[in-house]
Amino acid sequence: MRDDWQICVVTNERNVVLGVLGRRALRSSENVRAEDAMTAGPSTVRPSARRGAIAQRMRDQNLAHLVVTHSDGVLTGVLRREDLEKETRADE
Repeated sequence: MRDDWQICVVTNERNVVLGVLGRRALRSSENVRAEDAMTAGPSTVRPSARRGAIAQRMRDQNLAHLVVTHSDGVLTGVLRREDLEKETRADE
């Protein structure tokens, strides 16, 4: 079975995004703290962003996922490029 989720979003107690743990960090057998293994300040997008603009940004920046947050940094979700492309094809 394929593991489709290759990141974990790290948040604080207010659900504000601090960073992400990527594939390497998640599969590592090292015993490290999340704050030491995460990539801080991940690329984010707002829930109100247009699908076409998001898709273009993901292609241009070769992003497999984007973290979705409100302007205050509170996590809303994660958008995978694969899902966005499937949805776009279904709408055509």
